[in-house]
Amino acid sequence: MASRYFKKKRPVGAPKQKTDAPFSEDIQKQLLGVLGDELVVAKRNTEVSTKHFDEYYNMVHCLRVGKENDWESDIYLPEFVSRLLTDIGNFVAQYFSSDDYVESAKHTDDPVDVAEAKASKDLLNYILNRKDSYYYHKLVRLLMFVRPAGCGYIKGGYKQKTENRYMGTKIKSEYARDEMGNVLDEMGGIYEDSFTQRPAFAQIEEEVFEDVVVEDTPTFDVYPNQYVHVSPEYTYSIQDKRYVIFETEKTLDELKENAPLCGYFNLHLLEKLEGDTQSHAEKTYNRKQEKDLPPDPVSPVLVVYERWGLFPAIVEKDMRGNIVSAKPGINKQGEIDDKAENVECIVSYVELPGQGKTEGADAKLYEMIRFQASPHTKRPMVRFSCYIDALKDEGFGDGEVTRELQIAANDMYNLSNYRTKLATTPAFKGKRFSGIPSKITISPEQVIELENLEDLKEVDIKDDIQGSIVHLQTLSSRMDYVMATSPMTMGMAPDNRETATVGSIMDQRASIRIGMKSMTLEKAGFTEFYDMLLALCGDFMLPETLKKILGDSAQFFNPDREDRFKPVSQAIQTEESKKFKIKMWDQLLGRLVSFPNPKTSLVINYIMGQVLELMGGDFKHFKKFMFEEDIKSNFLYMLATGQGRGMMGGGGSTPNMQGGPNPQTNQTGLPMRGQEISSRKLLEGAI
Repeated sequence: MASRYFKKKRPVGAPKQKTDAPFSEDIQKQLLGVLGDELVVAKRNTEVSTKHFDEYYNMVHCLRVGKENDWESDIYLPEFVSRLLTDIGNFVAQYFSSDDYVESAKHTDDPVDVAEAKASKDLLNYILNRKDSYYYHKLVRLLMFVRPAGCGYIKGGYKQKTENRYMGTKIKSEYARDEMGNVLDEMGGIYEDSFTQRPAFAQIEEEVFEDVVVEDTPTFDVYPNQYVHVSPEYTYSIQDKRYVIFETEKTLDELKENAPLCGYFNLHLLEKLEGDTQSHAEKTYNRKQEKDLPPDPVSPVLVVYERWGLFPAIVEKDMRGNIVSAKPGINKQGEIDDKAENVECIVSYVELPGQGKTEGADAKLYEMIRFQASPHTKRPMVRFSCYIDALKDEGFGDGEVTRELQIAANDMYNLSNYRTKLATTPAFKGKRFSGIPSKITISPEQVIELENLEDLKEVDIKDDIQGSIVHLQTLSSRMDYVMATSPMTMGMAPDNRETATVGSIMDQRASIRIGMKSMTLEKAGFTEFYDMLLALCGDFMLPETLKKILGDSAQFFNPDREDRFKPVSQAIQTEESKKFKIKMWDQLLGRLVSFPNPKTSLVINYIMGQVLELMGGDFKHFKKFMFEEDIKSNFLYMLATGQGRGMMGGGGSTPNMQGGPNPQTNQTGLPMRGQEISSRKLLEGAI
């Protein structure tokens, strides 16, 4: 059935040039018309949130706007930013207190399920702990979007690069042959009889080349909210949006480098363009136009729009049902083909700088560079939320609920400051026509001569700003209520009237609100983020890379597994909770020691392993050596703990290399020392 939407005439389209796309230029025009209109609507919907974000950004950087009078002082009270940094500081102090950022929740007690959960956990922790992932920096940057603005976005990708490298040479033996190709014997004659002759061999040096994996890892980065345009309907996940458009800057060289992977075309049409990213840069990294952009970069920088979503396409599939190729499912007239089906596609187009703009209109020209069926099982994108809203699926943040309080605090303080300034600055009133100059200089050694003392008097301006101080305290306390903070949580000393019990209650109530915000981040962000990374690994990671990361556990990595993860507040344990758990394990251990059961020793080993895990630090690293039966591992453990010096030719005890404790003495039942063990071994040898 024909679509009227595609048949409309659009004011935008690609210029008439030779294209190398797998479909005609007329079809490209139809696509660009639809995509251009869609982008205009999406950008218009983003303008409101962008305007609000600019206000929140000014609050973070203490930039006061809306000053009513020029005579006012222009001082910004850091009420909001102090609480924001406290909030983020509490989160990162908890989240980054351990290198294990992820704790998977097991479905059952089945050994396979436990092994799969551990493989997913180890893989995620490895990815997030890579030094080139910049996880701490990216997460704090994300929170700088989420907390003030209400939401933030992360977009994933994948880097994979292999090179055929020279590894050396190897010697290869082959039959020696003459110019005619006949095999020769050891005497140089033609080899004909295997009973009387022995074939001659020639040593040939052959170069060895191997495919080496240079880079094979998932990537992710924070996308500014101003560069993400989504469809307007309410969805619980960005995965369910009808379309998501990412706006980014890329150089022409970067596009050419990624062309084999992304299927870019029409790049030769962009070579003569002069990149113009001024308006794009002013949204984020050049907001105040404080940076000068290079006029003639080595490679032109272009604004690329990448659209993710369902699109009518004609696809070809392999025997397994996987999509091999996809073409737009419309014809030159804009009618949808009968064979077309809606599939998840990635469509990219480049804004042509300086073209298409006319006076009174904002129409722009674009060049299509990509139409590809998505190779991902899930969209590699995540939306994080601060608070959940009833009508706006992106939620709302602390900036929205504290903006008016911050403005009121600034206005009240500056008015009070001006009142105090007037009261502390000497002001005079003088009699008219008394001959007193309009400007009077006051100094300790200067006398003001007057005909009459009533001719000059000081104006007494009261500096009573107690009402303003009370008002400021009210505004500050209301901001504490909103953001669940208190002076103590921001590093200030408690009030003298506050007892330890009151402080504990305040901290407990603040923890409830902070816990809710952390839970929202977990359920409306981190869960999808972890799933995104695992899906990228399942889609693209090479088996040898997975083996290198997980070792023998690589066989248990299941990309189709529905992983569940513990919330941050539960996965990251405080020192108090760890001590409490260790105490409970110790009590249980005391009961099990005398329990007559053949498997008691196994349970005790498990408990000791859990205690060492909770103790962390050096104890955690020695956990695997405690139950190790390998002689070499035990030897390394004793060297690390200082017990193996005797084996290296020096003093000290001689370790027992059988993996168990040292034998006991007959008299006291205590473990033997190194000298006693050596003496007994000598006696055993003599006997």
